[in-house]
Amino acid sequence: MNIYSISSLFAFIFCLTLGAFIFIRRYRDIKCRSFGIAIFVTGLWTSFPFLASRIDDPALMLFVTRLVYIPAIFTPVVWIRFAAAVKQKLSSKDKKILILGYCFSAVFLLFSFSPFFIRGVNRFAPHFSVVPGPLYLLFVVGFTVSFSFILWSIFSEFKNASGYYRNQLKIIFFSFVLGVISGLLHFCAAYFNKEPFPHDLLLILYVSLIAYAIIKYRLMDITVTITRTGVFVAVYALVLGLPFLLATLGRSQLVEFLGAAWWIGPMLLMVGLGICGPFVYVYLEKRALAILFREQRRYQEILKAASVDMTRIRNLPELLDFITHTITDSVRITHSAIYLWDAKTEQFIFKTGINLKKDQPASIDKKSTLMTWFESKKESLVYEEIKSKSEASLNPIFKNLREEMFNLNAAIAVPGFLDGKLLDVIILGDKLSGRMYGSEDLNNFSVLAGDSALAIENALLYGNIEREVQQRTKELMDVQKQLVQAEKLATVGTLAGGVAHEINNPLTAVLTNVQMMLMDCEDNDNPDKESLELIEEATKRCRKIVQKLMVYSRKPMETSSIADVDLKKSLQGVITFLSYQLEQEDIKIIPEIKNGTYTVKGTQNEFEQVITNLILNAKDAIKKIKKGGNVRITLSKNKDWIKLEVEDEGAGIPDEIVLKIFDPFFTTKDVGKGLGLGLSICQAIVEKHKGTISARCVADSGSVFTVKLPTVEVPVVSKN
Repeated sequence: MNIYSISSLFAFIFCLTLGAFIFIRRYRDIKCRSFGIAIFVTGLWTSFPFLASRIDDPALMLFVTRLVYIPAIFTPVVWIRFAAAVKQKLSSKDKKILILGYCFSAVFLLFSFSPFFIRGVNRFAPHFSVVPGPLYLLFVVGFTVSFSFILWSIFSEFKNASGYYRNQLKIIFFSFVLGVISGLLHFCAAYFNKEPFPHDLLLILYVSLIAYAIIKYRLMDITVTITRTGVFVAVYALVLGLPFLLATLGRSQLVEFLGAAWWIGPMLLMVGLGICGPFVYVYLEKRALAILFREQRRYQEILKAASVDMTRIRNLPELLDFITHTITDSVRITHSAIYLWDAKTEQFIFKTGINLKKDQPASIDKKSTLMTWFESKKESLVYEEIKSKSEASLNPIFKNLREEMFNLNAAIAVPGFLDGKLLDVIILGDKLSGRMYGSEDLNNFSVLAGDSALAIENALLYGNIEREVQQRTKELMDVQKQLVQAEKLATVGTLAGGVAHEINNPLTAVLTNVQMMLMDCEDNDNPDKESLELIEEATKRCRKIVQKLMVYSRKPMETSSIADVDLKKSLQGVITFLSYQLEQEDIKIIPEIKNGTYTVKGTQNEFEQVITNLILNAKDAIKKIKKGGNVRITLSKNKDWIKLEVEDEGAGIPDEIVLKIFDPFFTTKDVGKGLGLGLSICQAIVEKHKGTISARCVADSGSVFTVKLPTVEVPVVSKN
């Protein structure tokens, strides 16, 4: 065993394992499937040095070598197939090259066990090589031409590519350069009996770079991939190169010191360096990436500080502007925008943006492909990645995602989740530097999106509380104004009795003098008699109105004692009091009162107040839609209840507010024409007397208010 056979064994195991894994896991992806087959076939070829080191019989060794070279014969054509898959299209030229490649491989397969291809095997320390036949040189030429064609085709595609796809081709091209060098080093051993470097190590780097890019890593991060690969090459060139130099340059000294076991020295050195190698690699990689990600680390610190500041901003528009300006300035991107979830419209509404060059869509539908993707995947989307997938896949989802992100002018779309709920979407433009976004960027943006979602939720809650406080404050101010107005009305009601009393005394004097003057005018021909009669009639009418006003305006406390009240007489009194006023407004009261007594327990003045309010409300409801109409009042009773119904011909009461009309200060009247206290007071009075009051809308005929009060049994007076 030596460094060549060990690297051969490692490459053999690595390629076969990785190839099988990729082929099985990503079989449906033609690019991955082609890559899996290519490295599997190449891995079989790399087993030659290891197998040669384990076989002592020359004949068996030659047979195994020719057998191992069968995969080598097909290596160029399988890599041509992979290169065509990478380009995402198979042109007619590619098809012809593939057919030619398979024919080339078939011809060499016929001569694979003949001396025209491989005459024998050289076995000399520390490596092994084949003895080439006449056709071997033609195979080397075919190999070189095939891989030159691959490099040329990838480079041609690279020149016309852009964005994500361009970076992908850059990685593939770099990888194939390593593969070509590895193959040429193998052929050097056949013709020069000397291999300057264990070429299988380059092969491992070659396939690792491609595999890491197409399976795991975002292909945008070519700089990261190349940096890691460079560090890996540097470290393991040291780990494997020093033992190689020791074995080559210090072999004579080792033989003198160790004899036939001279190879133990380089082996121990390689083991020691191999143990230290991973630690050195980790350290150097960390330092290299720190330099590479210096820009990301800079704005990451800014975004962390911004996350703290966001929690202190309570005003939502100010917060959203802060987020967009912070991201745009710190990351140095062309533009940014934020869409926020709106529960009313069930859409994500455009709220703010900066440096937008074209009209941004006003909203994003919740059921759009983009939002559905975010809900299910919960990860950011990169436009260049989606664009590449839409070109490579027949799945319509990627095409829809590409169109939606293009319309949003989004290089990256970052979802913001809070407790598993998608709250906002941050749209970001391209970097001003022209660099591609990497996984480090996406991680930073995902963290920022989560912090911003929390800050936005807090701002929304604070805004709702602030609006609620403002609304309650306004309501309290309105209530205060209404209470002041109600107090004024109560004062007017209190003064009404006194004013009526003061007016009644002069009216009595006027009426007395008029009647005395009429007594003196016994002669019907007296010209003043008619005028005096008119004065007498008008004075009586005024006195009657004043008497009614005095009765109606009596303070409740003056008659607050509970007594038997005839509701029929109270109703008739109110109708008499209001009928003249309503007739002037073309409103007619139609009472329907069945014979009998309607006795209830309570206060007459309060019952009259309830009836008056209901009649005046009915009048207002009618006048709201027409010039005049009828107010129908029905009084009836049964064994338990006395029922009073007031029906109008007004607009009716909408179902959505019928439960609110008895709330204090709720009114359907125009501003300044109602306080919203009448029905609330009526309800309080009725419930105070253990009754109920309700309202309902009658189709096409206004509304009906119903008052039910418990009956009182009137004792029968005996005639004896």
